[in-house]
Amino acid sequence: MRAAISNRSTPILVQLDGVNIRPLAPTDTDAFKDLCERLPMRTLTPRLNIEVHGFQGGMVRTWGVFNAAQTELSGLLLRYGNTAVAVDGDGSSARAFARIIDSERSIAGVRGSAEVVTGIQGLLRRYSPTDWEDSYFLTLRIPANPTSTQSSVARRAVASDIDMLADLYSGAGAMHRSRSNVATKIAETRVFVVEEPAQAKRARRIASCALLNVEGSDAGLIGGVYTLPSARGKGYAAACTGLLAADLQTDGKLPCLFYENPIAGKVYRKLGFEDASRWAVLYLAQTAGPRAER
Repeated sequence: MRAAISNRSTPILVQLDGVNIRPLAPTDTDAFKDLCERLPMRTLTPRLNIEVHGFQGGMVRTWGVFNAAQTELSGLLLRYGNTAVAVDGDGSSARAFARIIDSERSIAGVRGSAEVVTGIQGLLRRYSPTDWEDSYFLTLRIPANPTSTQSSVARRAVASDIDMLADLYSGAGAMHRSRSNVATKIAETRVFVVEEPAQAKRARRIASCALLNVEGSDAGLIGGVYTLPSARGKGYAAACTGLLAADLQTDGKLPCLFYENPIAGKVYRKLGFEDASRWAVLYLAQTAGPRAER
């Protein structure tokens, strides 16, 4: 492996076992578009984030695997928060991706196409895998058709819901969202909720929610689908998700989502979501030092 820098304005190019990987820049837009056309489902969610945040910025950083001439992309690595998203066509980018992930701090997990995540798992030196989940990427291509009951139960969230939404997600464990996060979601994108009225022993509350992790010009990634344990089994998650999907389709946008929980998968498939790509999630812990070379 060697690193070559031709001048200060040129991004660092890492050459590893004949594979070239470097940070993406606006000049790579055409190569990025070509990759998205070749791998439309695998690149859909990274593309949405790049469309919103750019190749490099406060929220997102990206790297691309290039051919020798640096004219064609074969793989894409994106960091969003503490998560790395890795996609390519056949897993051949795994070694280069693993090298970049090892150079980054505070990566908690890798989400990506199954082949490349499998490869990354065995190549990391500064991180140790702690868990693995099969992940399913679904899209809704048929018209969403919420039932009259779902339409009467769920509604779009408004600014006055922020406190109740913060309460909902405060107990959501790994799905926790801060008050500022839900406030931003309501202000900038689409959030649908089910509200339950007050009862003798409790105040009114938001019992279920579905929102968008990111929304681009032609698609929206649904996430944050959470229902209070005491309110489950009433169809609330389906109502929120169905109305959110229908709202996206009204604007000509493709609803898409990931799931790892089989129970959630049944809800989404019943709404008409279908498989679009096989993904995986690899959870990581940083080791005290580099592991033995593999």
